Amino acid sequence: MASPNQVLGGKSREVPMRVIVHGLHRTGSKSLRTALHQLGIHNCYHMVDVVENLETDVGLWIRAMQSRFGDADNVKDDKWTRADWDKLLGDSQACVDVPSAFFTIDLAEAYPEAKVVILNRDPEKWYESVKGSVALSMKPTSTIGKLQHLYLATLLPDFRQWTRLVKAIFQYCIPYDHATEKDKAIAWYNESYRRVREAIPADRRLEFSVKDGFRPLCEFLNVPVPTVRDDQTGQVTDASFPHVNDRASLNLQVIQRTGEYMRRANRVLWQHFCEAFTIAALGCAGYYVWKGRSGARFW
Repeated sequence: MASPNQVLGGKSREVPMRVIVHGLHRTGSKSLRTALHQLGIHNCYHMVDVVENLETDVGLWIRAMQSRFGDADNVKDDKWTRADWDKLLGDSQACVDVPSAFFTIDLAEAYPEAKVVILNRDPEKWYESVKGSVALSMKPTSTIGKLQHLYLATLLPDFRQWTRLVKAIFQYCIPYDHATEKDKAIAWYNESYRRVREAIPADRRLEFSVKDGFRPLCEFLNVPVPTVRDDQTGQVTDASFPHVNDRASLNLQVIQRTGEYMRRANRVLWQHFCEAFTIAALGCAGYYVWKGRSGARFW
């Protein structure tokens, strides 16, 4: 008989898992994802992939959280197997960002052949970056923001999946309010890195920051360092490490994505209104036809 937490359906392993990154949100995870893609390591699974596959991936991530961290219906420490993780990450050669970073140690055990990169950022800067960006988009504090999320979740199935994921993240993985509990947030951040360093042998992991450039990362992964040639001097130098998704650009992306959600939701609402109006009109027409044929008074 299958375990209640056994993962059914999903993908199978198509490519080798090469790199597991312990890089929480707002640590340079998207920049590192871009860099790994430049090095030929792809797909690098990121929250971007979750957003693009809400209908298929959210349910699996929630089951992973329930299985690993426990709740009233699931036994804590019932960790997923390699086969389970393949259902989510089977077409990925690397993973970075949350939600995979919540499971760095488990993933390192499931894929012992993969190397581990610890993506560092100053805790104070990390806290302020999250507070001014993803914390607001995941858990709005204003009444308008809350009503907007409710409106979108009511009308759009994929946005409902997003709200399910956010709820699960705060229920199982992030035990604090980022907007008001700075000390708890930084303590949680530091503890997550401490546990990974304690669990992963030094010769298997790389301490890395996006400021370090390509060279230490490439040497660790045994891949060539990307180079560029100066058109004027002909000198060949290391390529610049990508820097993408800064706070301003992320917030702009959130605004644009929310705008698209709102347009879709409004179209759905209008469609429902038109359908209701059509049904009502047909009902009235049928009523008048029936009354006319029966010779009865209309009112």
